[in-house]
Parts: sequence; C-alpha cells; structure tokens
Amino acid sequence: MGDKEDKQRVALAQAVKAMTENWAATVEFHKTMARVARVKYLALVQEGFTEEQALLIVKW
Repeated sequence: MGDKEDKQRVALAQAVKAMTENWAATVEFHKTMARVARVKYLALVQEGFTEEQALLIVKW
C-alpha cells in the first residue's frame, strides 16, 4: 500500500472517530433545530399565514 492510501485511511479513521465522539451533541443540535422550526411555523400560522405558506417559509 502506498503512502497516499495510508494517509487517506488515517484521515477517514480520524473523521469517523470525531463523528462518533460528537454524535450526542449532533443529535441534540438537530432536536433543537426541529423545535425552532416548529415554533417558527406555529408563529407564522398564528400571524395569519396559511399552513402551506408557513411551511414554505420554514423550509428556506
């Protein structure tokens, strides 16, 4: 195996390790973002936007 392939394997292993170590934080981040999106959607509907309009705005 060449030096280039070894470096690629090491880089991939480091990336996988970082993802594994940060998994819980990533999950919490996405949960928070989902709550933010829902609050924004509900606020838009409450302010008079249709559900379809609010969904389109939140999808941006």
